[in-house]
Amino acid sequence: MENSQLDLQEKHNNFDFIEQFFLYLRYWHYFLISVVVCFFVVKYYLNHTVSVYESRAKVKIIDDSKNSFIMPNSPVALFGKSKVNLDNEIEVIKSYRILEQVCKSLNLNNQYYNVGYLNNIEIWKNRPFTIEWLDNSSKMDEKSISFEIEIANGGYRIANSSSSTSSKVYPFNSVQYVNGVPFRLSLQVGTNLKALNTRKFLIVHATIESVVLGLAGSLNISNSNKNSDILILSLVGANRDKSEVILNEIIKQFDADGLNDRRLVSKRTINFVNERFKSLEKQLDSVETNKANFKRNNELTFINEDAVSATSNKIIASNDVFQVETQIALAKILEQTVKEDKKLGLLPANLGLTNQGINELISEFNVAVLQRERLAVSGGVNNPNIQLLNAKLANLKDNIIGSIKAYQKELEVSLSKNDYIKKSSIDKFSAIPNDEKVLRKIERQQNIKETLYLLLLQKREEAAINLAITSSSLKIVDYALTSSSPVAPKKGTYYLVSILIGLLIPFLILYLGFLLDDKLHTKEDILKLTRNKIILSEVPHINTKDKLTALNDRSILGESFRILRTNLTYIFPLQKEKVGQTIMITSTIKGEGKTFTALNLSISFSIMNKKVLLIGADMRNPQLHNYLNIKKNQHGLQDYLHDISVDWHSTVNKNTLDNINLDIILSGTIPPNPAELLSNGRLEKLIAEAKKEYDFVIVDTPPTLLVTDTLVISHLVDTTLYVVRADYTPKKILEFSVNLSEKGKLRNMAYVINNVGANYKGYSSYGYNYKYNYAYGYGYGYDSDLGTKKSLVKRFLSFFKK
Repeated sequence: MENSQLDLQEKHNNFDFIEQFFLYLRYWHYFLISVVVCFFVVKYYLNHTVSVYESRAKVKIIDDSKNSFIMPNSPVALFGKSKVNLDNEIEVIKSYRILEQVCKSLNLNNQYYNVGYLNNIEIWKNRPFTIEWLDNSSKMDEKSISFEIEIANGGYRIANSSSSTSSKVYPFNSVQYVNGVPFRLSLQVGTNLKALNTRKFLIVHATIESVVLGLAGSLNISNSNKNSDILILSLVGANRDKSEVILNEIIKQFDADGLNDRRLVSKRTINFVNERFKSLEKQLDSVETNKANFKRNNELTFINEDAVSATSNKIIASNDVFQVETQIALAKILEQTVKEDKKLGLLPANLGLTNQGINELISEFNVAVLQRERLAVSGGVNNPNIQLLNAKLANLKDNIIGSIKAYQKELEVSLSKNDYIKKSSIDKFSAIPNDEKVLRKIERQQNIKETLYLLLLQKREEAAINLAITSSSLKIVDYALTSSSPVAPKKGTYYLVSILIGLLIPFLILYLGFLLDDKLHTKEDILKLTRNKIILSEVPHINTKDKLTALNDRSILGESFRILRTNLTYIFPLQKEKVGQTIMITSTIKGEGKTFTALNLSISFSIMNKKVLLIGADMRNPQLHNYLNIKKNQHGLQDYLHDISVDWHSTVNKNTLDNINLDIILSGTIPPNPAELLSNGRLEKLIAEAKKEYDFVIVDTPPTLLVTDTLVISHLVDTTLYVVRADYTPKKILEFSVNLSEKGKLRNMAYVINNVGANYKGYSSYGYNYKYNYAYGYGYGYDSDLGTKKSLVKRFLSFFKK
């Protein structure tokens, strides 16, 4: 028995999750109520909460370099690859500039809400009216305005700042003012005003900055795969149509922005080239003019031909000079010959003179000489004909000399001219290299300008082609689509959380209750605090007026004391002599049921035909007489202890409760000095004599914490039963009893738990199922029929059968 108790106590020294589970399971109905309440609260919340959906769109970013037209002289641009930086593209899409264009394009700063009891639901697709703000200033984008309207017959009413609606009805399409800003509400085509009568709407004009920042915060862009160029754009919002339109507009604005950027480059390129053309045309004209002037000034045509011509002219001029000089020499020789000829003889002919007149005169002179010679042969010297011929020859000689001199002058002039021509030819020939250098420099500048002109012309054509064939930088994989199930609130998660909260609330309440509870309730509480002390029995709470057991009593009260009676036999010390066992019953404080326990234990022993003497030693607050319906001041123990002439047998009440085996000594009159009376030795004498006459002597003593009476007589007994009352005894004072036992002040002490199950529900799971199993078995958590430990299933189901 003692070993089994020690094993049980050692088990309870460690945390037992299963037992803790069953501890809280006792209050399963509180958990159930809390879960049901939380569940329906969450259900009500979800029914009145606007669901939020996620819209997603997919786009593929295309490499810009693959779309550009490059002339065949740039094969790298045609066949090369470039990596798209998706992080840059994401930042561009989420930039304030792009999102601002989206907000202004869709008028996202104008928001319309259907006013509800708990929530305002935004209207987007089928709104009955639109608002037009007539303040066109730039400051309008920085204003935040909101107001409510109520649809009335033929118009609407505006709610003021105090949330009350004015009685004045304003017609649609009329100019009105709110916060000093003019506006106009226009009905949409097909709007049925009668169906909207008395309906309230909230109109909000938010600042562009707040709308853009809010859109940037809710917009999420991610890469679908590390090796992919596809971006996933997602937007979370309560209005699915609005989210889809916003995503599609973001894609549109991003695409348009990319097209404008690429077209802007082409346009700027064309404009730059056109401006350069004007400058180049001027520069080319200047170079060509300089070239023409240089050629004109230097009498150049083509440098190679001019070089050949200069060489030829040089040679011709040299030849001409040589010929003229030759003629001059011949003329001088001829002149000298003519002058030296005194006889008027024949003159040399065909000397090489090119003057025809001189040659004819020489020929005529020679003819005349020959004629004169013929006449001289026949007629003599004085022949008149000869005289005439001599005169003629003299004249011809003079003419020849004169012609020669004239010819010489002509040759000198020609020689001077030819020398000049020769010198000019030589100078021109010498200037050709320098002219060629200067001309090549001019032509080089001309070629550079022409090459630059052609290059710019090519680039302009490329830019014009790129401008004409500019394609989108993205490909739309999927337009915006919205999931059918909301992303928030997630009903499954909310319901699960509601169940958890429903379980947590009573758990925390119970945990705090258990934490702050300073009372003992179960055997486990006592085992944790008493450090391996023995618990003999648990006495259940009794609701009936009959608090005493009796013969053939099959109630849970009778069974509990039979168990106590049986367990006591295991801890009684062995008696060297054949004398009765003495049992002292005490407690820590009053009200724990020690008198109740002492009386019922006495009855239980007497039922076994054992002689039992019950002594009421609590002379400060006696309670034994209340169970016996005897007067409090009846002759008793106080009289015996105080008066040495009194025999203790005279204080015994025989045949008490119609039980011949049970004798009782009451406390008697309350004395002023109980401790002194108990320690005067007469009680020791009484117990010594009674042990010889009775099988069991049971002593009901005062509480140990309040007075010292019990400790005075504790050495007179064999066994001490220490009564602890469930739901009543504070935990902190139990240590007092443990110290008394460990110090030997209470001999052979064991505990009895009284009033188990009075307020602590589910006590059967911690001790005995008094309603069903008590009569058949004993032990912590044991089955009544098989004597084996209960299964967890049976223990679990037992909570719901009560």
